[in-house]
Amino acid sequence: MDSLRNQLRAATAPQHERVDTAFSAYRLDQPEGYRAFLQAHAQVLIPLEIELERAGIESMFDDWPLRSRRHALLADLQALGCAEPPLTPPGMAPSFGWSWGAAYVIEGSRLGGRVLSRRVAEANPSAPLRYLNHGSATPLWPSFLQKLEQQGSACDWSEVLTGANATFDRFLSAARSNRP
Repeated sequence: MDSLRNQLRAATAPQHERVDTAFSAYRLDQPEGYRAFLQAHAQVLIPLEIELERAGIESMFDDWPLRSRRHALLADLQALGCAEPPLTPPGMAPSFGWSWGAAYVIEGSRLGGRVLSRRVAEANPSAPLRYLNHGSATPLWPSFLQKLEQQGSACDWSEVLTGANATFDRFLSAARSNRP
């Protein structure tokens, strides 16, 4: 049987591509583009992390405080002189299956963050990079994948897929509405 990771990657590939395409329009080498990028991410990540915490993500990940990135994101926005973005109130606490799907998206985004961090640093060596570099010295992705296969596989597939797709949709909407 195919791994849950591979199933999620295949099933969400179109959404992932749309999100990547939408965010590729941001000029990360320009201060206003980088600010807008961070603001779009904050619009999604901050309420999403709060929702996941309300759902009990700490019981899924005993290292959740190391994984949570909203404080790094807020610190970068503050360093750029941005006010804290208006946030959508968190919705109902999601199911564990939905949470696994959402976590797959936000944990996977760390990999792209490393690439983007290098690009931003080349253009502006003094740019704050806490968010994009968050967890880069820790093997968070491999440990996530191990837990996903062990625990996430026990969840209802449709809930996991719904959580992943909903998270990609949130990022897509934020990317489209925050473009500089």
